[in-house]
Amino acid sequence: MKVWKVILAFFGIIGGLFAAKQVKSKEVQKLKKVIDENKKEEKKVEKQIKELETAKKASKKEIGNMKRKLTNSKKKTKKMQEVYDNDEVESAEDFLRKFAKSK
Repeated sequence: MKVWKVILAFFGIIGGLFAAKQVKSKEVQKLKKVIDENKKEEKKVEKQIKELETAKKASKKEIGNMKRKLTNSKKKTKKMQEVYDNDEVESAEDFLRKFAKSK
């Protein structure tokens, strides 16, 4: 009888660990939504840059500024993705605060 209790306890602990690992905090889940929004916006900006370059309507300065903003946003998105993958709650909260201020 004691053997069964030990085996059940062992499986219970392992199951608990897997369940705890699967659940991500609310902040990290919100961060995922922000990451998706940023990626969509990056794609739009890339299209705009390509259109402006082909149409040659905008100056080089404007295109350069847009490319710089795109590069910065990609770096931020990459950092956010790392935070999401590592499930860092504090860093996720910081990114969400910064994102809320910028919008």
